[in-house]
Amino acid sequence: MDKKELFKKYWFVGLVALVLLAFVGFYAVQAYKNRDVVVSNKQTDGKYVAFELDGEPVYADELYESLYEADGLSQAVVAFERAIFNEAYETTEEMKNIAANSAASILSRYSEEYVLQSLAAMGYTGGIDDLTQYYIDGQKQELLIKEYVSANSDKYLKDMLGTDGRLIYHILVKTDVNEVTDEDGNVIGYEAVPTDEQKEKLAQIQDALNDENNTFEYVAYLYSDDGSKDKGGYIGVINEENREMYDKAFADESMRLADGEVSDVITSQFGYHIIRNAGVDADTILNDYYFLSDLESNFPTMILEAILNKSDELGFEIKNEDLKTQILSQLEEN
Repeated sequence: MDKKELFKKYWFVGLVALVLLAFVGFYAVQAYKNRDVVVSNKQTDGKYVAFELDGEPVYADELYESLYEADGLSQAVVAFERAIFNEAYETTEEMKNIAANSAASILSRYSEEYVLQSLAAMGYTGGIDDLTQYYIDGQKQELLIKEYVSANSDKYLKDMLGTDGRLIYHILVKTDVNEVTDEDGNVIGYEAVPTDEQKEKLAQIQDALNDENNTFEYVAYLYSDDGSKDKGGYIGVINEENREMYDKAFADESMRLADGEVSDVITSQFGYHIIRNAGVDADTILNDYYFLSDLESNFPTMILEAILNKSDELGFEIKNEDLKTQILSQLEEN
């Protein structure tokens, strides 16, 4: 049985790996804690259904593609990465606390058997305590990436941040709109035409935002009519160079907001928006999970480059030629 067929049969080995991803850390777990995830053992049209997310099936084939299409890194590479992380950074009490919370969240949702199998698939074979170590390593990896990106900001951040860039999240209540025109017939704005239900929804959003127990991202996840709701309303960086890509009223308000400020209700061609400026300086923006994910997507070899750079700094030498070839091949393939 080849590896793909094996995975299709024993998809549960990869299930927790998908939830954990590659060192996603505590914040990603928090972002998904309210999702409806139902583990499945059924088949549909001959395809294994690994699990259902918010009622939608995720097939074992798709899970395989996302986890193993590039054949992954071997356990030896994982061990190499962990050695770099632990030599470069001390384990703090804060790291331990975050890791413990993350591990507890995972263990409350999945059986210990699933977790152990997934940890082993990622090179963690020391038992259930390795789940906490996994999250400690993840925090160290984030430190390493942020350090490396900051030191190479011209390469990684300059274009993404642009001029006067700010990290934008939003909540949308879709409504019908009427165009507002000037005396020459040019569209200069929009006027929302909400239903009573949409007015009530907007009021609920405002009440939820006024509750100090709620984050903006959580309220966006609960209420927003935009596809960005699954990322807490994350839009990304809006700057002077890319603002023309967005609705004018939306872009104007995004660029007006001060660091950390949340807007009043504004109207665009899509309806009502509430916008949050989540940060304007590089350090704050780099601490955003979704921005970091965007960065990694735009630069697929960035993590490995950061690890190899830190390896050189620490004087690490890869003695095993097969391991060295495997690591370097990851750079060449991308």
